[in-house]
Amino acid sequence: MAEKESGISFTGRITMETALQRIIRKTGRRPVECRCPLCRRQCHTPCLGTPEDILRLLKAGYKERLAPTGWAVGLLHGKTPGIVPMVQARQEAGRCTFFRDGLCGLHSTGLKPTEGRLSYHTITKENLKFSKSLSWNVAREWLDERNAGTIREICRLMEK
Repeated sequence: MAEKESGISFTGRITMETALQRIIRKTGRRPVECRCPLCRRQCHTPCLGTPEDILRLLKAGYKERLAPTGWAVGLLHGKTPGIVPMVQARQEAGRCTFFRDGLCGLHSTGLKPTEGRLSYHTITKENLKFSKSLSWNVAREWLDERNAGTIREICRLMEK
């Protein structure tokens, strides 16, 4: 149907939704940079990254700060059939490897993983809905076939 007939303009380009866009759509969360004490406390724990996030960290030279791991929260809550394998930031001395001077050292680099970019101090156990949780929506990206090529590249770079 021609543009004139449908009233819909067509640019000739089809854009693919990124993992970040999918997670924003599914959770309703938006990127935020709050530095209140509650949000700063969240920076102690490594935030989960999508395969896209982790690949960017690897390409930026942070391989030694990343490790293979498994996300078991869904399994423990009876929401997933197993542990989700992934690569994430290491925890060292009880804190995220990127935690420096009271904040995430990735804040100013543009490399902060998705969970940290979208997390905010208003999330509590009382208002958590599993299907909209950031951690689940980041973890499920590691199961999404659209990310298979990115995950293969992560594995290749981690083996080097």
